[in-house]
Amino acid sequence: MPIFAKQLIHTTRPSSTLSAPQPDLVDASAVSGLMSQHFGFGQWKVTFPGEVRMSEQACEVFGVPYRPESLPLEYLVQRYHPDDRGKLLTLIAATLQETRAFHAVLRVIDDDGEERVVESVGDLRIQDGRVTELFGLSRNISKEASREASAISRNRLLQDVVSAMPAPIAIFDEELTLLECSAYWLKCHKLVERTDAVGKKLYDLFPDMPPALREENSRALAGSVVRTKRNFINPTTGNKMDCHAVIARWMAAEDKVGGLVMLVGWHEFGVSVAARKVEEVAGFDGSLLDMLKIVS
Repeated sequence: MPIFAKQLIHTTRPSSTLSAPQPDLVDASAVSGLMSQHFGFGQWKVTFPGEVRMSEQACEVFGVPYRPESLPLEYLVQRYHPDDRGKLLTLIAATLQETRAFHAVLRVIDDDGEERVVESVGDLRIQDGRVTELFGLSRNISKEASREASAISRNRLLQDVVSAMPAPIAIFDEELTLLECSAYWLKCHKLVERTDAVGKKLYDLFPDMPPALREENSRALAGSVVRTKRNFINPTTGNKMDCHAVIARWMAAEDKVGGLVMLVGWHEFGVSVAARKVEEVAGFDGSLLDMLKIVS
């Protein structure tokens, strides 16, 4: 008996697909309306060899007056920033050659001479093996691009400040990948070069971190400011010592967690060095040393 012969034998049963046809999921017109109303996308279409039509919303995106008639492809190309026109033409050529969809973020110049940042997605329509149209959606993302540029600038500044800070401090993203740290933080963890740590995940750097400490990190990501004691290497003496540490999350946006900031009690290292020097003084009775040890 051939394999699977039993499975091929069946009895007739009522089919829900026959009695109740499934509704068509694709509703291009409704989806297009949603994209336009809620996300600011406008539609455009290039009919080859080179005519362009743009919806009213698309004209708003590009900052040009609405024209219902077809326009030459050059009209759309000329809307783009001079430095980005070549990128646009290269993208269209690659899309035609490879018959694939595309996504691009490029600059345009509106009719008032102002620069905008426009995001576009597009695809090809092929009939009888021949490309007939390039169609797509575009939206103005100038505000988002400006906010992102400001955020990148702030993050770069923060990273520069952290890397030069004369204290153990580290910044992680939400996935606990190390974004930046100070040289003192590296020394406290017996790490030599910045490249030994930056870009790596916390638990890859310290795979033996106890569950209790991992739980503290999770609580900090959830919004708690964790004040705890952890064991570090004193960069000056090379000895292990317990130091107060503060772990708190930082926000990339109002409702988006960026990651964690970890700070080690640098003053405690200083106290440790001072205490060691005091101990070397002959005839010292220890009272000042005791006082230094309880400073936190």
